[in-house]
Amino acid sequence: MPEHSREYFENNDLSHKEKTPSVGIFWFYNGSPVFVHAVPVKEGLRYDKAITGIKDHADYWEELKSTGQLGILPENLREEYFSIPRGRVVYHEDRDFFTLYHGNNLTKRDLQKVAAAFCLPKEKTRFEKDIHYCDLQDDEWEQMFL
Repeated sequence: MPEHSREYFENNDLSHKEKTPSVGIFWFYNGSPVFVHAVPVKEGLRYDKAITGIKDHADYWEELKSTGQLGILPENLREEYFSIPRGRVVYHEDRDFFTLYHGNNLTKRDLQKVAAAFCLPKEKTRFEKDIHYCDLQDDEWEQMFL
């Protein structure tokens, strides 16, 4: 694990949750999940029949910015929370599986690293590309709404 990721996990004391499947949000940078905010499923927020993490990307990015934790990123990537790939892990209680929502810029190997960071059981995990997390050019966005 790259040093910046190891430091982040140690600083956020996720070590005791090593084997506990979790829900929450993440960003991905330089080959590793970074700025992971994960909570065990039982501590997540219920949203209809799903359980999600307790933080959203926009507000958590501001927390990270105010505490200087974005310093691992080049300056041009620190301003907006959508500047680097991101996603979310949700647990669907009624169907007993996890969905890792992601954009169009993560490889299968990248997604496996994220799943490992959230301790997701392979047999109960689905990966779903979500337009919300995709990195689209302006003309691609325009095409979506025509």
